[in-house]
Amino acid sequence: MIKDELERVREALADLCEPLHDAFVWAGQRRSEALPELIHAEYKWHGTHTVRALAHHRLRKTNLGVWALSGNHARNGELWLTDSDYSVRVLHALNDKDVPPPGLNRARRAYYHNPPLPTQEKLTGPAYDRLIALWRLDVRTGAASFRVVRPIGKWRFGGTAKTDLDFPLPETAVDMRSLHFEPAVEGLDDVRLPEEEDGK
Repeated sequence: MIKDELERVREALADLCEPLHDAFVWAGQRRSEALPELIHAEYKWHGTHTVRALAHHRLRKTNLGVWALSGNHARNGELWLTDSDYSVRVLHALNDKDVPPPGLNRARRAYYHNPPLPTQEKLTGPAYDRLIALWRLDVRTGAASFRVVRPIGKWRFGGTAKTDLDFPLPETAVDMRSLHFEPAVEGLDDVRLPEEEDGK
């Protein structure tokens, strides 16, 4: 079951690799050219919102395959994508390590509460798997990077994120389709392959 799910994730997200990287690199360049002063620490929040708005604008004009923009971008710059099986919430990452916690908002807590992969039964309906894509732009090079996680619970700020998938989104669909998932190292809540659990 879990191997089928991993294959499904690989195939589903392949169409988003190039468009997401392209949109955020373009948005970061536009922000740097138009508003270079937003690089200063006290304005970084504004720069982040500007990049996300520009990326949303670029994605709106891009062929995303089976994916479509969703959510309400007018509400604090939401950038969500959906296909027939997944919903991806695109959030800014403060660093390479942490995953933003759900906080107290009920809707956000519900979004973070996927059933764990090893025990999940096949479900039906739109966007039943809820993923988070955490984006960052390299200050020196302008390169975009994305980390995809599948949350399975709640945690507090600074705590250990409860996820059962956690992987970098490759830049190309070809690389995504050849992505090999490894069992999590001790202490992380990443995907664990059945072979390892069975001692094989």
